[in-house]
This record gives sequence, C-alpha cells and structure tokens, in this order.
Amino acid sequence: MKQIRTALAIASLLNRTLVMPPLWCRLDRLWFPHPGILEGSMTRQPFLCPLDHVFEVNVMLKKLPEEEFGPEIGIREYSMLDNPSLPPEVKNSWLDVQLCKEGTQDCDGSYNTTVGGVLKFPKHSNEEMEREDRFRNRVKRYVGIWCCMPDIPIGHIYYDMYWDEKPEWKPIPPQSPEDDHPPF
Repeated sequence: MKQIRTALAIASLLNRTLVMPPLWCRLDRLWFPHPGILEGSMTRQPFLCPLDHVFEVNVMLKKLPEEEFGPEIGIREYSMLDNPSLPPEVKNSWLDVQLCKEGTQDCDGSYNTTVGGVLKFPKHSNEEMEREDRFRNRVKRYVGIWCCMPDIPIGHIYYDMYWDEKPEWKPIPPQSPEDDHPPF
C-alpha cells in the first residue's frame, strides 16, 4: 500500500498517469463471509487479483473538486502496456522512476532523462503542505474493504492507505457500529 501511495504521489507531482502494478492477493474479495478463498475452488495463493479487490476504482476515476482533493491522478491497469493497439507515442512516453534511499550507493541525482524540462519538487512551504493535505484527502478514499470474516456481526476490514503511520493499527473488523466507517 505504501509503495502504491508513493507511486501515486510521484505521478501527481509529475502530472503523469500511473500504470498500476499487478496486485498479488492472498484473500479473495467476495460479498459474503468466507475463509479467504471460495470454498471448493482451486485458487492458489497468492494470486493475481483485479484492481477492485483492494481499490475503489470508481472513486479513483471520479472527478473530485481540486480545491479539496488536489489534482486528478490518472491511472491505468498494468496490462495496458501489453496491448498491441497501444499507440507508439504512448509507449514512447514511458517514464521509469527509480527511487533510492538518500546517501546509499548510486543514489545521486541524474540528468539522464528521456524528456527534457523543469522539475520542481516541494520545499515544505505552506502551499506545498496544502497540496499534500489535498493529496492525502484524495488517496485515502482510494482503498476499499476486504469482505468478509464469518460468524461475527461486522465482518469486513477497511484497508487504510496510511496504515504504516499508525503504530497501533491492526487489520481487524470494526468492533462496533460506531466504528464501522472508512478511515477518514
């Protein structure tokens, strides 16, 4: 989740469309209680799962007010790049971003880019902090739920785009109807 959040942030800053990576799931997403895979099926785990097993694709594609949610972030399925009818100009516009930990070997800025131009990164100004707040407001709505654990009143678990920032976060269902809402 953190890697996809980072990729969405980079796509937003660069004003690029993000080709979502293939998602590998351990649990199937169904609309009724189940043990993680459809009983009686031969699904092997992990399995390549559709984007909507984890993400609310309809929300990702929805036009949200920029003043509140920041700029739109275009997304495409990973399989788009394998489509033989993909126009050459799209294939040639690919930008491969490599991230590294500052100070590690080979983690120096590079001027070797495929497309020239100016790239401006945030400087922690108020304007940039507001942009981050709007980005966070947008992407926290992108994740869905896993459904459903059997034999308990509320059996779904909300995915949380910012789970890694919450030391006490645990993947458990809401404990009461008052807690039964997405993490925003």
